[in-house]
Amino acid sequence: MEPGADGVRIRRATRDDADFMLRVFTHDEVRPYLAAGGAFERDALLAELEQQEHDPAAFGRFVIESDDHGHWRSAGTMGFKRVNERSRIAHLERLAVHPDFRGRHLADTAARLFQRHLIFGLGFHRLQMEVYAYNERARRHAERVGWIEEGVKRKAYRRDDGWVDSVMYAILREDIEGRDVVAEHVRRFNAGVRSDDFAPMLEGLADDAEMIFEGVHVGPFIGLDAIAQAYRDQPPDDELDVLDVRHDGETFVAAYAWRREPEKRAGELRLSVEDTRITRLVVAFD
Repeated sequence: MEPGADGVRIRRATRDDADFMLRVFTHDEVRPYLAAGGAFERDALLAELEQQEHDPAAFGRFVIESDDHGHWRSAGTMGFKRVNERSRIAHLERLAVHPDFRGRHLADTAARLFQRHLIFGLGFHRLQMEVYAYNERARRHAERVGWIEEGVKRKAYRRDDGWVDSVMYAILREDIEGRDVVAEHVRRFNAGVRSDDFAPMLEGLADDAEMIFEGVHVGPFIGLDAIAQAYRDQPPDDELDVLDVRHDGETFVAAYAWRREPEKRAGELRLSVEDTRITRLVVAFD
């Protein structure tokens, strides 16, 4: 069982989950977006669950659960299979949330839990997946939870009476570690706004870090002393929330919104990280 977050948790599926999983896979709003060759009949699904029991490190089917006033309800499903043992690569597949649970960002939270479980729990180095190019919902989800688009396979799969493209995504251990740095920086920033003490946030910056602002006429600030003075002179007056994180080369880019306008993108943070400390921080305002 992976620990819950925001009222969501994931666990290994058992034979008792087979009927629920089939209801998800065969739902009219789900089935068109799943791979055509999947196990969508009861006997085939039970065979997969048996395969999981024999080698859980190489194959897995999981259930997403949602906390409903203290009662955990099955809300969706996801799976993986190891495709390269030597290079520790896993292929993720069949992430699907029952339509009754949509609109709660369950898939986003569950996907992040799944990524961490596979990388830090099972020791995979690289996770990869494919999404039908026409599945815009899945592609937006992939971007939100940190998947990096690596290319398009043209007319890769036969679907109904035609061929469809597939978009390839991957995420590495260092991508998740970098995302953790972003989350910790934002957590310390928000704590500083509440307490007017930004010293803990500054501990996450390298001694020679630089802070640059885009869209306002201040800075740049080079070195911890200059950055600390900038926060003393003009302390921010609102906390922020990260909307999504992506990896752009060696830089982690996080779109953010101010808490006073949570639905409106305000700009982006660009963090360059070395040995878990931030060496360059760009704060851009839209």
